[in-house]
Formats: sequence, structure tokens, C-alpha cells
Amino acid sequence: MVAIQPLVSEFNLVGKLEDVVSDSKGRVKYLSLSTPEEDYAIAVAKAQTKTIGHNLQPGCQIRVAGMRKYKLHQGEVEYKAYYLEVLAAPAFVSTAVKRSHKTKKILVCQGSSCYKKGSKAISKQLCNVIAARGMGGEVEIKMTGCMKQCKQAPCIVMPGKQSYRRVQPQQISALVGTNMAFLQASKNNS
Repeated sequence: MVAIQPLVSEFNLVGKLEDVVSDSKGRVKYLSLSTPEEDYAIAVAKAQTKTIGHNLQPGCQIRVAGMRKYKLHQGEVEYKAYYLEVLAAPAFVSTAVKRSHKTKKILVCQGSSCYKKGSKAISKQLCNVIAARGMGGEVEIKMTGCMKQCKQAPCIVMPGKQSYRRVQPQQISALVGTNMAFLQASKNNS
């Protein structure tokens, strides 16, 4: 049997930083980068995790360089960043808004298994559904580290501690509808 070796090449991308996923110690693990052509999920090399992160804010323009690995047998491409440079600050400056204690949180696991199985798409769909139902200010979507349910990834936890595993983006609208009582409790108490 012949093993198929992955093809490896360099990449150099410039785009808008959409999201930063960190571990519990604050080290950056993944970057979500969007360019006019495509969106990228980029792992950060271990040597770089301590040096970046403090000046990274979603919305800023960044240059990322590293290695791209084509996994032919899986039909996937993996990106690993070895160099990162902030080119421009975000176009807008967000001011911190003090949230009431009654704000409900939806937790979305961003551990490596969940991230690889689509937690980014789930987060985007949650944002869209929450905004469409007019609860954007009352419900916070919070990215977390590993929830220790890797074999059942991706995982989310709704208000009321109801957890869901192997969630798909097309299920989000129904899950929000099912948990509407918990979500609206914060809206009615505001």
C-alpha cells in the first residue's frame, strides 16, 4: 500500500481578521481571516502563540504567512501561521457596553475538534438567528475553550445549561426556538 503524502507550500495572505480563538491561558490557537476571495481558518504555530494576541482585534487588517498543507486523501487544506503583522486597526472603535447581569449567554465550543467540525459556521448562524429575532442586545454568544466533548463535536450550551452536541448550522434556528423561554427571560426582565 502506498501512503499519499500531503503537498506543502507557503502562503501569504492579507485580509480582515474576523475572529481570534484562544485557549484558557490566553494563547492564540486559531485565526479566522476573510479576504475578498475566501474565508480562512488558520492555526497558529506554537512558537507564535505567546507573541501575538494582545494587539489583535476583530476587524483589523493583517498579513499572515506560513505553510499550507493539502491533504489529498481528506480533500482538505490546513493553514499554519508562522508570521503575523497587523497592517491597520479596525475601521471602527467599539466602546465597551456594560451588560446587565440578566444577559443570557450561548456558549460555543472553539476547541480544535469543534472548530474543525464547523463551530465557526454555527457561531455565524447563531448571530444571524439571534439578530433576526431581535435579541441581539439581550443574548451574548460566547466562544469557549474545549468543553471536553470532542467525540461529539461541535458542542454548544444554551441558557438554562441545556447542552447540544453534533450541532449542524441548519439546526440553529430550531434550537433557538426550543430555548426561546430562557432567551426571552432576559429580554422581559430588562
